[in-house]
Amino acid sequence: MTVKIGVTLPLTGDVAMLGQNSKKAIEMAMEDITDTKYNYEIVFEDDQFKPSVGVTTVNKLISVDKVSALLSFGSPVGNSVNPVAESQEVAHINFFASDMNVANGLYNFVNYTPPYKDAKLFVSELQRREIKNLGIFEVQDNPGAAAITQALEEEIKGTDINIVANKKFNTGTRDFRTLISEVKNENIDIYLLQASSPELEIVYKQMREMGVQVPVTSIETFEFSSDISLFEGSWYVNAADPEKWFVDEYISRYSDSPKFGAANGYDSIQIIVRAIEKVGNGKTIPTNEKIRDSIQNTKSFDGALGKNLKFDDDGIVVSDAVVREIQGGSPVTIK
Repeated sequence: MTVKIGVTLPLTGDVAMLGQNSKKAIEMAMEDITDTKYNYEIVFEDDQFKPSVGVTTVNKLISVDKVSALLSFGSPVGNSVNPVAESQEVAHINFFASDMNVANGLYNFVNYTPPYKDAKLFVSELQRREIKNLGIFEVQDNPGAAAITQALEEEIKGTDINIVANKKFNTGTRDFRTLISEVKNENIDIYLLQASSPELEIVYKQMREMGVQVPVTSIETFEFSSDISLFEGSWYVNAADPEKWFVDEYISRYSDSPKFGAANGYDSIQIIVRAIEKVGNGKTIPTNEKIRDSIQNTKSFDGALGKNLKFDDDGIVVSDAVVREIQGGSPVTIK
């Protein structure tokens, strides 16, 4: 008996390096799973990190491929998959969403570091470094970026940290010079760049071209970059670090380091398989409702992101953020 699991990822497009990295981690997870009651087939689809494409891919996975569960990547696509999974009653785990609204409903879950964890650590690091005046460049049509900024605004209440300016733009923007000119003479200690590639690299380069030499930081977004060496020496806050055994195994298999989100994908596919194995008899595929309940009841799961992982009452696996720095062109955890 074969059980199909659908996975929609950005396998092409601006953040394909993250999607391809996660695809490898998911394939590695399936190779690590042995002695199962069922055969498992993973059906991958490419959503290019575009919500509208994500709707198409997930509908295809459900209606044509008849998958028993879904994985998706990122807040934009996760929000578009959410209502489809809910209406079709197919369990769905997003393993890269900063917008926790992706977990809304009975059939939707998130396995990713929540924004309040990022914001708490980020503010703590600002205070430790005695940084008080913050400028932000934020992509406004990404719900994940918006969720992080909202959490940051809540976390700085009652502190001496000020958001001096928050310049917002849409995905696809290529000329940031007007926005930069509006803030370049402000008293800003550090700029928080909340964008993905290529906007991330473009806004940074244009800042430097216009003589803005103020340090930059990010909450997670540096690792979206196609040229992370641009941010050499910069510190930032990132989602949870994977366990050493996972990093070692990934490098051994692929001669490449896992990027952030890969460990979440590894754990998420294993959670789904283990949930199905727990409620299935190997002869018939469990109902979608039983699979959903089995995922929700996952307790004390030891995975690539640590031990004793579990879903909370809101359907979220909570993991801790870390402080990283770009050193020698690579991310290094420093706290």
